[in-house]
Amino acid sequence: MQLSIVIVNYRTPELTLCCVERVVATIDETKDYEIIVVDNHSEDNSEVLICSKFPQVIWINNPTNEGFGRANNLGLAQAKGEYVLFLNSDMVLLPNTVGECIKQIKTDNSIGVLGCTLLNEDGTVQKSTYQYISEYLGIIEKNLVFDYFIKKGPVKIQGLMGSFLLVPKSVLDIVGGFDPEFFMYSEEMELCYRIAKAGYKIEYFDKVQAIHKNGASSNKDWALKQNLLSNALLFYKIRGFVGYLVYHILFLINTLTNFFVMWKIGTGYRKHYFNLQKAYFSNFMYYWIIPLFYSRSGKHVKRQLKRN
Repeated sequence: MQLSIVIVNYRTPELTLCCVERVVATIDETKDYEIIVVDNHSEDNSEVLICSKFPQVIWINNPTNEGFGRANNLGLAQAKGEYVLFLNSDMVLLPNTVGECIKQIKTDNSIGVLGCTLLNEDGTVQKSTYQYISEYLGIIEKNLVFDYFIKKGPVKIQGLMGSFLLVPKSVLDIVGGFDPEFFMYSEEMELCYRIAKAGYKIEYFDKVQAIHKNGASSNKDWALKQNLLSNALLFYKIRGFVGYLVYHILFLINTLTNFFVMWKIGTGYRKHYFNLQKAYFSNFMYYWIIPLFYSRSGKHVKRQLKRN
């Protein structure tokens, strides 16, 4: 089988149905592929709605909501394809998206993961890549003083957004799937980091696009807190305890510097600043326990980092 498409569903039956419809409509009927949907204990009509219309879908019911990475790993365990496409339920594929990506990844055996250009629903380009994965410069660039005085040059892409990740199954067999200690956010960066560390290329294929209805199943306030928490865990896993402390020190330096500088710029940034600080400091007790209860390698899983 050429392709396995893994979609995680959590209380988004209409979005997931639309996503599956676009998969079926845009992939040639002659192509050998499978669709695997992992439901994170939605407790709604998702399975009936989707499987009644698309009985070919392989449906996996997760008894609890274990987040993005673990659910994708369940789908990966069932995947039979030569390539695995991890696809968000809020993605809308365009006619040539998957076919062109498959052609591209086949041209180079050194490609370890491939992503495409993500678009907002209005057609504008959405963030599709990460320039930094646990790099201190990624934090420093958020300092308003640094951003004003320092000219930034071109930066190599280090990771891809997890909304659309096409990965050869052979690569996943080598590096493993998603780190199960992440509940949501940053797990795709951690996976891209391991793929690159294993000697494979991170390929951003910008000649094709897909539409991403960003954040469709997440509360924005909770999502910001969880995002910060997951990013801190990522720093710990990649940089170790000392690097983890440096991450927090740099963040606090930005907090102080940006507080005094932001009054000279627009009110839009101020709202973002206070929301960010509120979310960061509300996670304070979680930051203490990360070095104590979480594994750097992900091989000896102790627990899953989830914000209440």
